[in-house]
Amino acid sequence: MEPEDIDRITRILAPRLHMLAALARTEHVTRAAEILGMPQPTLSRAMARLQEETGLTLVERTGRGVRLTRTGRLLLPHVERALTDLARGVGELTDADHGRVTLTFLPTLGVEVVPALLRGFRRTHPDVRFTLIQEAWAPSLRRLAEGGADLALTSPLPTDPRLVCTVLHTQALRLVVPEHHRLARTDREVALSEVAGEEFVLLKPGRGVRHLTDRLTDRAALTPEVAFEADDIATARGLVGAGLGVSVLPARPRGPLPTTAELPLADHDAVRPIGVIHPAAGSGGGYTPPAVTTFLEHVRRHGPRLIPDLTG
Repeated sequence: MEPEDIDRITRILAPRLHMLAALARTEHVTRAAEILGMPQPTLSRAMARLQEETGLTLVERTGRGVRLTRTGRLLLPHVERALTDLARGVGELTDADHGRVTLTFLPTLGVEVVPALLRGFRRTHPDVRFTLIQEAWAPSLRRLAEGGADLALTSPLPTDPRLVCTVLHTQALRLVVPEHHRLARTDREVALSEVAGEEFVLLKPGRGVRHLTDRLTDRAALTPEVAFEADDIATARGLVGAGLGVSVLPARPRGPLPTTAELPLADHDAVRPIGVIHPAAGSGGGYTPPAVTTFLEHVRRHGPRLIPDLTG
């Protein structure tokens, strides 16, 4: 049979799968019609039309009842799997305890924050499944805006009107310098202009901290000399400690590395808000599945407590 013929038969069968399954279970047209909530003549006509249109004999009469033909019995396991898969999909959309959540998050949040949030949530919702995507700020927001994820844990927060943000924590940004830098012992706020001409260790473009750093250096009319562009905050901090340059990074929760000093910046907008973000209209074309809503509430409740201690 040609692929187009298979497609034609599949399209004819699809809306009648429940009918065939009910007849297989009951082997009786009237009882099957009662299960389906339709008049018996309607079911009989639908099955006759199905067999006529597909050219497949699926049901045959046996006295006062019916049964599947060999063709119908061969098709039945596929029908049942299709109905089971469809029911599972409907469950994911409607059941807060058995749905699926697609979460995109920053690499720095994947070490402890995301595992802690999932661990706490799964104690009360063990059957909710997760699709996890660890990626940088820019692709994370793009995925969310295009409907490829339900929620994002990221920073900085977007201004896109299609996205709704809840701030979970705000970190101060610091000028991070090597321990023997001329400013390392300074006990005052410093301006970025004070390191003009020095080499910077930056994060790669598309990272949230890089976006914030670019904004701050633009405001200071400073064009950094780039010594290295790192993939993550920990690498950038370590390379500053090795003397490769200076950097603008979130304050380290447990204090500066022994090989670095962290200085407060005079620009009071030098902060890094971390938040949970979701589409304004819901990721399902105006509908947000209950499992997503339940997990979002969990993140809003517990994220502010977890994030200050576990990031940076």
